[in-house]
Amino acid sequence: MITLGFMSLTRQHEQDFSAELAVRAPEFGIRLIRFTPFDILPDTLRVKALVYHPASSNWNETELAIPDYIYDRCFYGKDSQSQKAKPIVEWLKKYPKTEFIGRGLPDKWTVLQDLQEHSVINPYIPETIKVSRFEQIHSYLSKEKTCILKPVFGAGGRGVILLELGKKNITATYHIGKDKQTKSFSNQASFKTWCKKVLQHQYLIQPYLNIQDKEQYPCDIRLFMQKNVDGEWHTVGKAVRRGNKNGLLANLSGGSDTLTFDTWFENIPKKQQVVLLDDVFSITQSVPYYLDERYGPLFELGLDICLAKDGRIWILDINSKPGRKSILHVSPEKKEHLFTCPLKRCKYLFSLQNQKGVLPRES
Repeated sequence: MITLGFMSLTRQHEQDFSAELAVRAPEFGIRLIRFTPFDILPDTLRVKALVYHPASSNWNETELAIPDYIYDRCFYGKDSQSQKAKPIVEWLKKYPKTEFIGRGLPDKWTVLQDLQEHSVINPYIPETIKVSRFEQIHSYLSKEKTCILKPVFGAGGRGVILLELGKKNITATYHIGKDKQTKSFSNQASFKTWCKKVLQHQYLIQPYLNIQDKEQYPCDIRLFMQKNVDGEWHTVGKAVRRGNKNGLLANLSGGSDTLTFDTWFENIPKKQQVVLLDDVFSITQSVPYYLDERYGPLFELGLDICLAKDGRIWILDINSKPGRKSILHVSPEKKEHLFTCPLKRCKYLFSLQNQKGVLPRES
């Protein structure tokens, strides 16, 4: 039987998702296990893992060989645990007896730099500068009056800051969960001190894109893409995430609602509808293939795009480990596809190896 390892930084992460996969795995000849990078035993090259037993719906711990295939669902933050996990995962990617069903993308700055080199994709990428000094922020803000600071490492909108230069002060606006917070600086010295604290972490600066709809709700579009068994990219689903009124972000972690794409699409001007569909086609037919060539093999992507107030379409973020919540919310009929596609991908990779005479190892 093929062994597929669902790897996350903690055993608690995405328990429901891994259980959905585990229930369906046997029909594909797959045994799904859960483990973390820290469960690997370097002396024996084995792993302490949780194995799902369908009859009891329980996960039982056992020790077995490092799995034949790995579904990487590790999300890295600024914490020490993430930093310890990264080199282990990099080692796993080079381990000759296992294969990742999809690789991850590097940091936002690296990805954006590469996307800017592509003639089709470049027009959808906001001007982006990596900042390390207060003077860079001050100069940009003095010129543009508003800007966004976005962490190089981060997801879900965490750490995103809107800066606005007024006549008498500078304001910094950001979200903590659903709550919008604002700091005001009446002089340059206090603003500089605050910026230096922020820049202890790596940040990018971008122009402020007004993504609020006519009712002042920020909206973005999640395009969920996966490879089919033939290795071709296709759009599994589209969902519009609508944030809190007068908020900055539309990310679900910040308390967004989810709308069907069609419902949202009907309420935008007819002229913008034509342009949007054309741009979505261009983005979905270029970005996945280009990133796959650069960093692959990839398996799935979450492309977050927006329609700004000025009518332009922009790429806000790209995630190689996308969640399924928004797509499941608007398209519950796609549940079986979403929870079997990783298994089909694993089975497909196994069939390729089998053609070469490579069989899965005994545990």
